[in-house]
Formats: sequence, C-alpha cells, structure tokens
Amino acid sequence: MDGPVMLAQEFDLRLSRALRRIAVDHGIHFKPAEIICDDATADAIFHAAVELIGQVGIYNVDTSRVILLTAEEVLVACAETPGQVTLGAGKDAVTVAARSHDSLVVPYGFRWPLTHCWIQGKEPFLSATIEAHLSEPGELGDLARELKPWLKDVQNKAGTVGDTMWAVAIARWCLAVARLVGRTDMFVGPVSAITVPAILACFAAENVYKKHHSSFSVATMPELKTNWEHLQLAFIARQMGLPSRTSGGNVLGAYARNAEETAVLSVATLLVQLSYAAARWAHLAPSDLHGYRTSRVTMQTQSAATRAAERNVGIATSMQQLVKNGLGSAFGLYEIAALVIEQTCSGVSSFWNYPCHPGPGGSMKSDLDYDLVMKVARGVAGMEREKANGLLNKVLGLYEASLEHPEKGKPYSFYYDLRTLSPAPELVELHRRVEDQLAGLGVPMR
Repeated sequence: MDGPVMLAQEFDLRLSRALRRIAVDHGIHFKPAEIICDDATADAIFHAAVELIGQVGIYNVDTSRVILLTAEEVLVACAETPGQVTLGAGKDAVTVAARSHDSLVVPYGFRWPLTHCWIQGKEPFLSATIEAHLSEPGELGDLARELKPWLKDVQNKAGTVGDTMWAVAIARWCLAVARLVGRTDMFVGPVSAITVPAILACFAAENVYKKHHSSFSVATMPELKTNWEHLQLAFIARQMGLPSRTSGGNVLGAYARNAEETAVLSVATLLVQLSYAAARWAHLAPSDLHGYRTSRVTMQTQSAATRAAERNVGIATSMQQLVKNGLGSAFGLYEIAALVIEQTCSGVSSFWNYPCHPGPGGSMKSDLDYDLVMKVARGVAGMEREKANGLLNKVLGLYEASLEHPEKGKPYSFYYDLRTLSPAPELVELHRRVEDQLAGLGVPMR
C-alpha cells in the first residue's frame, strides 16, 4: 500500500535496464553447443534473479506502486517451499517430488482431458462431448442432458458468469468420467478457468472438485507485475488450503533480449510468486515470441531456469512439449524427443501432456505422442549432462531447419478412428520409423 509510485512504462524500463546489467555482472553466457547448462551457470542465474528482485521489486498495476522485496525475504520463501506435492487422494494419489538433473527417477507424465485444451476455445470440445452422450444411459448421459440446456447460448468470456458456468461444467464432467472408470479421487488436471470467481466455484459449488482433484495457477503478469486479483487468489488459496502452483511464461525477445536474460527473468518470476503464493509446485514455461519452445536458444532458456530452481529452490517443476511442426510430421516427433531429453536432464519433475497441438494443422496430439514422451524420459533419466548435450545436438540436427517453414500436418481424425480410438497404420509406422531413427542416434527408448 505504501511502495514507490511510478508509471508502468517507468517500471518496464527499469526492469529491462537492470536485467541487462545484472546478467552481464554475473557473467552469464551460454555456449551454443551446451543446451543443458553447467552448475556454475545455473547458480549464477539464481543469484542474478534474487538481485534483480531486490533492485526492481514487483509492480502492482492496480495501485501503480512497486512492492519492494529484500533478498532475505526471497531466500526465506525458497527455504519454506515444499519439495513435493501430492495430487489425488487414497489409492489414486500421486506424489511428484523435486528432481535433480541426473536423477534416475523418471518425471511423472500427466495426460490431461480433452476439455483442458485451452482456457478459451474449449467450448467446441465439451459441446461435442455432451452431444455425443445425450442418448447414453447412466451418469454421463444424465449429466449431458442437464448441461446442454444449462450452457445453451452462454458465452465463455473471462470475467462473466459464463466463464464460471463453463468452468463448473468441465469440473463436473471430468469428475463424472473419473467415477465411471473407478478413479474417484484421481487428480484430473488444472482448473479450466483464469478468474477468481470461476476458480473458487470449481471448489465450492455442488458436485465439483475437492482439494485433491485439481489445482490452479497463482501467477504474475508479464513481467514481474501483479494486481489485486492475483494477490487475493494467493490469500484465498492459503486460507482454504487449496493446491496452488506458480506459472511463469516469460518471452524470449521481449523485455529480455536473449536466452541468458530470459532465464534470469524466468527464475525471478518463480521467486516473486513463491514470496506471496506459498505454491506447492511450479510450471516453468519460457517460450519465443510465437509461443514455441523447441529452438536451440529457447531450450537453453528452459534448461537454465529449471536447473537454477533445481539447485537453489528444490520445488517440483512441470513442463510441456509444445512443438512447431504439425500432427503426423516426423519433424514434430523429433521436437518432442528433444524437449523431453532437455527437460528430463534439466531436473523437471513432471510433464503436462495437453492434447492441444499448437503447431499448424493438427489440433490434437495422439496417444502415440504421449507414449513417445515417456519412452524417451525413461531412457534418458539419470544421463550425465555432457552425454545429454551430445544427444540434443544430434536430434536438433534432424529438425532445426524445419522450424523456419514447419510442416502443416493433418487433423486428429485423419490419424485416428474416432469410434475405436485406434491409430491409423501410417501413424503407427511413422512412430516406429522415428523411434528407430532416434535409437540409431543413441537415444535410449524404454
């Protein structure tokens, strides 16, 4: 309430200048062939992030004030961060713990429901699912017949009642499916909402999530900014004991000019969130200006931020495999493999396998893509850094040139029989060929 007042543009300029200076002062420099950074570089990034926060603080856009933090406060928040999170309950409980870059423990692989494709834009998927079950007997049929008129003509727009209604509908559907398959207490993925009322409704409304079923993000705004909504959500999560997580998506080439600066800013984002959110796990998601993550410099950024957190925070981290080439493209599978090697050998604790396929063309990932993620992760877990870097450079050589003009791919329905949910023979053959090629390069496939 009483921090220094300044314009947002002033804060942005202050942040950008401090970031440039601090990255240089700490001698942070990535070598092109080293995608997974060494211990000294990871530690330098962490200390640079602490210094950055101490110099610029966090900007509250609702008050135009800077929230000042000391290095000591940031380090206390790190020390108080739990090293693991339990998701689900009873026989369906899964514990995800912090990993080191050379840990033999394989990252846990989550596969989210189709309704979690995107926060906005999920309406066609849920609507089609409801339509498909209208004539079905049992709980899903009953729920479909209830939800169709409930959501009729309701727009899923953030900040409106429609946002809350769609989020609650998805929560109820996910839980109904979990009950149907005998996994009543499983973790069914993050809340499909971004506003405080919609998030709280998913835990407080009738027939929706208990604390162990889901989680939500207590995030900052880009870059090192917050507002009363984020702070209120963090406070409510603490009071209700809800499973919050941090989530930072810093962009390479925006406020941060290069991979080194983006890594420092990504860690700083994580640390400021931990200072007020008391989150149990962290989603680290730096990307390029277009949202992709498979270029050499973007993977260097991801790895450095993850390794800095691994060595100095000890929080369970998660990551996604967002690729640029379309579904059914060999280049897209090479991208997946590269990301899994980089993430596993940088200390990531879990993979968020969303069904969305952001590359041009295909709108969804296939189950075979998920299987590839886990085959590679099992194979490279525990691999030493130098060997992992060698493999990454080989795999990058398979697809790096394609990033300029990615293959479009084809829609999910081209590769899968939607009645039997079985993959087309050509997709199975593509995966077999790609896996053989990766194994020939030295990638262990298990």
